[in-house]
Amino acid sequence: MLKLKNKKAGTAPAADTRRRSSGSPQGITARGNALRRLATLGLLIAVVPAALGFAYLILVREPAMEQRLVGRVATALASGQAAGIDRLLKQLSARLESAAGSPLALSAIASESGEDLALVEQTMLDYFPEVVSLRIIPIGEMGTANLQGGSRGLRNHIEVDLVRRAGEGASTTPEAYQFEGKWLTSVASRVTHPRITERRAVIIATLDNDMLTSQLQALDSAAGRSTLEQQFTRPNGTAHTDVIAAAGSGGATDLTHRAEIPDTTWRVAFTPSIGLVDSLSADRLPLFAALALCLLGAIAALATLASRFPKVLAREVNRVISVADKKSTLELAVPELVSLARQLRRATLRNLRQEGEPQQAPGEVGVETVTARPEELTNPMFHTGSILDEEDEEVLELELDGEGEPGPDFPEHIFRAYDIRGNAASELTDELVARIGAAIGTIAGEMDEQTLIVGCDGRTSSPRIKSALIRALMEAGRDVVDIGLVPTPLLYFATRHLNCRSGVMVTGSHNPPLDNGFKIVLNQHTIHAGGIQQLRERMVAGDFSSGNGRMIREDVVQAYVDEVVHDIAIAVPLKIVIDAGNGATATIAPHLFEELGCEVVPLYCEVNGNFPNHPPDTSDEDNLADLALAVEREGADFGVAFDGDGDRLAVVTGSGRIVRSDILLMIFAQDVVSRNPGTDVVFDVKCSRNLTDVITRHGGRPVLWKTGHAFMKEKMAETGALLGGEFSGHMFFGERWYGFDDGMYAAGRLAEILSTQGDSLDDTIADFPATVSTPEILIPVPEEKKFGIVQDIIDGADFAEGKVNTMDGIRVDYANGWGLLRASNTSPALTARFEADSEDVLEAIKDEFRSRIRQAAPDTEITF
Repeated sequence: MLKLKNKKAGTAPAADTRRRSSGSPQGITARGNALRRLATLGLLIAVVPAALGFAYLILVREPAMEQRLVGRVATALASGQAAGIDRLLKQLSARLESAAGSPLALSAIASESGEDLALVEQTMLDYFPEVVSLRIIPIGEMGTANLQGGSRGLRNHIEVDLVRRAGEGASTTPEAYQFEGKWLTSVASRVTHPRITERRAVIIATLDNDMLTSQLQALDSAAGRSTLEQQFTRPNGTAHTDVIAAAGSGGATDLTHRAEIPDTTWRVAFTPSIGLVDSLSADRLPLFAALALCLLGAIAALATLASRFPKVLAREVNRVISVADKKSTLELAVPELVSLARQLRRATLRNLRQEGEPQQAPGEVGVETVTARPEELTNPMFHTGSILDEEDEEVLELELDGEGEPGPDFPEHIFRAYDIRGNAASELTDELVARIGAAIGTIAGEMDEQTLIVGCDGRTSSPRIKSALIRALMEAGRDVVDIGLVPTPLLYFATRHLNCRSGVMVTGSHNPPLDNGFKIVLNQHTIHAGGIQQLRERMVAGDFSSGNGRMIREDVVQAYVDEVVHDIAIAVPLKIVIDAGNGATATIAPHLFEELGCEVVPLYCEVNGNFPNHPPDTSDEDNLADLALAVEREGADFGVAFDGDGDRLAVVTGSGRIVRSDILLMIFAQDVVSRNPGTDVVFDVKCSRNLTDVITRHGGRPVLWKTGHAFMKEKMAETGALLGGEFSGHMFFGERWYGFDDGMYAAGRLAEILSTQGDSLDDTIADFPATVSTPEILIPVPEEKKFGIVQDIIDGADFAEGKVNTMDGIRVDYANGWGLLRASNTSPALTARFEADSEDVLEAIKDEFRSRIRQAAPDTEITF
């Protein structure tokens, strides 16, 4: 019981209060129309962002996408034309060399007789109708071409210089020049008699550039203008370009793209025609129509709301007034009226009690003891749109005062750049997994993704976590397809193979055995920073959907094996050692490669979530020692290791040499780009810059991007790239496959390349440029400090001699090497990597980075 002071004088009877409420009480007036103002404001809020969004689409995004599309088409066409010219020149050179090696030509070279040489020249011309002229010029005892005091019929100093350089053994390239108003091209090469080595000659052949023009005309002239350009440097040092052949017509000069022709100073420039540009441009009429429909829809919705809401509000107010003096429960459709209804009920009941009490004399103030119910001593509250009776209000007040179930409490650091990862026992509790599942299920439902696929790796904690996750997804109203214990790539595959596009993989990936986590795919897109943050915010808010989902089990392993076997053809059977590391690939990987026709030597191919033989991290080269020994012992062609969930791979050659992933990506790039000139190849900031040279040399376009499998897949989708890779071992094939990271499929493509080419893996990588480099280096730092340390180095460091790239951490490229430092997305550490042309340069680059780290974080233990 509580004592409250209450003035009795002047208390109005409740009956009078109710009577006034039906009319228009004194002192209460209406000013303006708030509903109309709200409707206008709502219309502006709906229309302005929609208009701005469509303006962005129409004026910015669509033109930019069209320009990128035209650029890709123009680059591809220029590359195709360049490849055709290159092929033409190589065929001509090969034919000339073959003719020069004929017995007749060798006899004339041996005799050095002018008449014999003239006869051979004429005979060779009969076999080369496309050649305007051909000269065979002997090389004298001094090792230079013998022009016999004249020019031997050479047209100008360009041909003379070509003969001189060829005679001296220097490398020559085709030279184009104008002669008597026509463009001609000359090629020269030195020929040595196979038995009389002192007898040598220079063969110089000249062809009309109309032949090159005909090659350019192979492309439809309506597509655009193709020009063959020759680049050279004038004596004064200025660069100059001549157009030596051309075909077609093009008007979009600002969209010209070029492709270099190997072993020449030539390049092909392609300028698309206005017609080609128009054919690749999207019709904007549907966007304008959609904008109009959105505006009309917004206006209609707000008009309907403005017309209906006053009626609903009036009906609700009448219901509130009608039960103001009753103890019955009232359900309202407008929750915002609950507090008003409760206050009105309290005031009405208080006045009704006061009506029957004795009145005090005018001016007398007394103290009275009254019984106060809980709802009269607290602020107004509502719960699911209803006015609660006294017992329900007491329970609700206890919950809101903190004596009920506590609010969300979870470690924020488990929400990483592109997945969720933490200690399975102490952090990924059943309660937290349930909240994560509820948030995923809710967001999936908002995206109209009714069904989610769920799989897990072989960790000991995975069954428990998967069970809690499935239960939460079903309680959120989602249906679940359980595909069991599988590698992560099979979950990605299932989103393409089954009739559902979303899924969750329970996996700790390459992390230690006690860790676990989630990789999440929604609508066939692996979510990363933005999606993970949205998920975390939904968990904090506790705004979850509810329902009763269903679950079925599905086996996708055989379907995956069948599709890979159908795609990959291994010409010659190979012997392969497979180290599954006791991870999720332990059963499927040996079976897959046996189906591909390989002889498989299994190593640690039993699932064991404790990883008893070595950690499941393939990026740590110490974990590949057993594989290297097994490959050498078994005499295998190569060995491959997979991480804990199979989306990464590491490769070892037949000699036991570890093939770092950027070298492996060079092998894949040569193969893919050779079939798809002009395609993009995406790779992360940890990769060798030699990779850029290899991609460019084979006609591809290198694209440097952020580290992280989700970021890489997003960039590949954005650029239309057919190949991507990370230094950590993630490989992404858009050609013949689905574009997701799959260690087993990548190993199959490697086996296909080696079996087709016939070279060993050791011989294949020997052709790439030799550099000195480090593996990925981990520098332990506190989780909460790692990003700050890198930012301090970016803000304060002055790498005057290098080119700085801060796309992902800080990468500095020097003339003869590079260094990288970034914050790890998956562990409490900084990661570093270095590459240089020599050990001395490598150490100098390391020293500079050590100095920057010590300045930014003096207490950090530097591990390189």
